Amino acid sequence: MIPLIKNIFITILAASFISCNGQVKKEKQSLQAEKVSETVKIPIPENGFSNAYLDKDGTIWFSSNGGGIYHYNGKAFKNYTEENGISSNQVYSITSDDKNNMWFGTQNGLTKYDRKQFKNIPLPYQDTTTGWISTVYPTLSPNAAHSLATDNNNNLWIGTAGYGAYKYDGKNFKSYLIEIGKKQEDSLYHNWIPFIRKDNKGNMWFASMTHGGVNQFDGKKFTQFSIKDGLSDSQVRTIYSDQSGKIWIGFNGNRNSGLTVYDGKSFKTYSEADGLCNKRVRAIYEAKNGNLWLGAQFGNLCIFNGEKFSEFNYNEQTFSDVFFIIGDLKDNIWFGGANGIWKYDGEMVTEMTTNE
Repeated sequence: MIPLIKNIFITILAASFISCNGQVKKEKQSLQAEKVSETVKIPIPENGFSNAYLDKDGTIWFSSNGGGIYHYNGKAFKNYTEENGISSNQVYSITSDDKNNMWFGTQNGLTKYDRKQFKNIPLPYQDTTTGWISTVYPTLSPNAAHSLATDNNNNLWIGTAGYGAYKYDGKNFKSYLIEIGKKQEDSLYHNWIPFIRKDNKGNMWFASMTHGGVNQFDGKKFTQFSIKDGLSDSQVRTIYSDQSGKIWIGFNGNRNSGLTVYDGKSFKTYSEADGLCNKRVRAIYEAKNGNLWLGAQFGNLCIFNGEKFSEFNYNEQTFSDVFFIIGDLKDNIWFGGANGIWKYDGEMVTEMTTNE
């Protein structure tokens, strides 16, 4: 296996903790959704947490690497698993639509939750039993939904782990960004899109981990940005649109990557030489005061005030392997990943998980 493929394979395996259960399940509905366990603190799943989403009612959803979905109502957590009807306990992404449905991206495609029951919707099936993809399956799986976002027309966009992106209008899937990046050993691209973000103007941004850089969709056409355009690297992990409309981009940490910002005209990169705490940026969030919070793989939580980077420290404790950062309706900042979930109210950090 060539060095490029080894790098992608090892990185994905370490970062994602993907379940070995890759069989696509048949569509099913569960009426058992409310028969779930409830707890004040979440027992940390073996492989931690992958994402979080602030619901319209102020509650928060968390996805995990093998433990299903957790819903926090401000007092307690409820845990939903395959037994309750979700398609896989390996959940990567969360979003909602304008009809108040929740959507979850899993190792086995999509799960839709209408607040009463779960419905599983497989992605258009891609064969993983032959060719190069079979050598890395399920680490890369074109049938897995690694990222989700809705556009201003309420289409659901799905980023896959090996077959680009789909746009889903509730009835039909349409594929995009299949042949970008670098070809693999079988001369196919297998484009992995780990993150999708809608910016302040309604443009959709797509991250590619298989050297496809960043792609922007304005509703009519795609525009690709890569190293030649000003990105610090072509393996992109996360994208964030701040209050001013600037696009912040986090990378896998290879080569000369760092934290890159795009102001609509040009790109600027902050490297470790500029004080960046870690160049494996996995999560970006802008706090109410304008500070950028940065989560990193194999590194600690970091804050950028526009001039200086500094590790976030609470009572001499640092927080490593943070894969998501979000804010709630009370301006609390929630962050977590491989080692648990925490809430920061501006003064105190509260651990929301337990190892017991």
